[in-house]
Amino acid sequence: MYELFILGQLMDRPMTGYQLRKALISVVGQELTISFGALYPLLDKLAAADELTLDFKATTSKRPQKVATLTETGQQHFWQLMMAAVGLNKQTQLTFQIKLNFLHLLTLPQQLTVLADFQAFAQGQLTRLAEHQLQLQHNVHMVAADITDALLVNELQTVRAQTQFDWVTRLIQTKKEAEI
Repeated sequence: MYELFILGQLMDRPMTGYQLRKALISVVGQELTISFGALYPLLDKLAAADELTLDFKATTSKRPQKVATLTETGQQHFWQLMMAAVGLNKQTQLTFQIKLNFLHLLTLPQQLTVLADFQAFAQGQLTRLAEHQLQLQHNVHMVAADITDALLVNELQTVRAQTQFDWVTRLIQTKKEAEI
């Protein structure tokens, strides 16, 4: 998932690790970003796979900056990751957030494919949350106060998922209308 972000950011221009991390923070927020201790080894891994090159650029400070530039192999891998189905796991939401950040790089049909996948994910969330709500309401192993609190959390999650579903549905409609 972070590979997708790095490759996507480099589609527009070469960037330093510091710039990549700042860009990631702006997309996913401070709490979901990657540490420098994980970012630089990931850049090295992508360079070893010939998906990007790392060159040092002289600066006015004492240390040179490491600049990452996307290769043809990296571009191909980006396209594969962008168009691949997103598996349901703890990173699904974040992966879609990252994919949405790169819609501008896709053709309209590709955008609609990614958005339809996101819409299906959001609909699935709503279904799972409704099922979970029913399970909570009939859970004999929880005390009433815990059930009440769990239902409040479920309600919050449902509101978020519904808003997300409504948002992506409107965006799909807008893009389809623009196509006509």
